[in-house]
Amino acid sequence: MQDAGETSRQRAVETTPGPVAVVGAGLTGASWAGLYAAAGLEVRLYDVDLERLEAAVERAAAAAGFLAGSGLADMGAAERGVELLTGTGNLAAAVAGVKHVQECVREDLAIKREVFAAVSAAAPAEALICTSSSGLSISDIQTAATGPERCLAAHPYNPPHLVPLVELAPGALTSPEAMDRAAAFYTSVGKEPVKLTRDLPGYLANRLSAALWREAVDLVLRGVASVEDVDKAVSAGPGLRWAAMGPHLLYDLGGGEDGIIGHVQHLAGVKEGMLRDLATWTTFPPETGEILDAGLTEEKGARTYDELVAERDALLVAYLRARREQGGP
Repeated sequence: MQDAGETSRQRAVETTPGPVAVVGAGLTGASWAGLYAAAGLEVRLYDVDLERLEAAVERAAAAAGFLAGSGLADMGAAERGVELLTGTGNLAAAVAGVKHVQECVREDLAIKREVFAAVSAAAPAEALICTSSSGLSISDIQTAATGPERCLAAHPYNPPHLVPLVELAPGALTSPEAMDRAAAFYTSVGKEPVKLTRDLPGYLANRLSAALWREAVDLVLRGVASVEDVDKAVSAGPGLRWAAMGPHLLYDLGGGEDGIIGHVQHLAGVKEGMLRDLATWTTFPPETGEILDAGLTEEKGARTYDELVAERDALLVAYLRARREQGGP
């Protein structure tokens, strides 16, 4: 008689959509590979640097184990995914027979175009090819590919294996069918995709983050508050609400029964006064790095990089588990 674990692993085999390839074995690539492995998929990591590749396979396996151990992935599926996780320095072998390719190479347009050309020539014609780029245009990248209609941007938020968001943006040549297939695939591995109607710098989340960070930097440079207090003002205040709901829905609730219309009408003058006082610069003042570094040194204290990452990830896990318990994704 089969045990529950064996049944779970067999179910994962039956529902696996085929192998996936991750091209580029840096931090982002390893994190993506860990997520896919945790979903029980066969993952092939590719990189030209074999030492970096070996380390990335280890990081991906650790990420998959972390997700399963935290209750965010099925243990049986993750165990199978880790068993199937491989690294290779042969691009053709990495993409042979795959249905999905996640490109994670360096943010250099020429390199990404070269990779898209090589991947599209070697991968099956129906394989989706997705860039993780946060700043380069998929419209500029996809013209180097054979079958550019299957190419799109799939931008994660760091770390990809833990933060659910993935932003899907079409290039000028991307087909609607490719966008739909990508959304279904990412949903199947536990991501929460949002679709943009066009390609633009920074997509959604990074544009919103950049706007907030500019004001956060400006408040420090103006001497209004310390780096630590600006960070605390976000994490202990609106950041908690933003984790639960987006700004439009929150402000709709802030309008009571009158909703967003009441909110805008009641607070328009106050909001506009703030908007007129917000930072508008588009070039960082030269002293920015040194001032922020000094403030961050105080804020971090004796905590190391690894300790801060562990602290962040533990809080993210706690929130994601609580969200699921409340009926969320």
